[in-house]
Amino acid sequence: MIEALYPIHSLNYEVLKSDKMGISSIRVNDKYRIEFTVSEQESETIVYICNILELSNHYK
Repeated sequence: MIEALYPIHSLNYEVLKSDKMGISSIRVNDKYRIEFTVSEQESETIVYICNILELSNHYK
């Protein structure tokens, strides 16, 4: 379940908005962020990795 990510504050889990609506992200470390989509199928949560992004100084 994706809700297990909510209490892990160091991941900075967020649901993206605007042109990235439907995509979630977590921050792996100060340098990288992973964007992904989540779908529920039967009793399984399936996560599809969309992007692994290098963060600029803007996010620091």
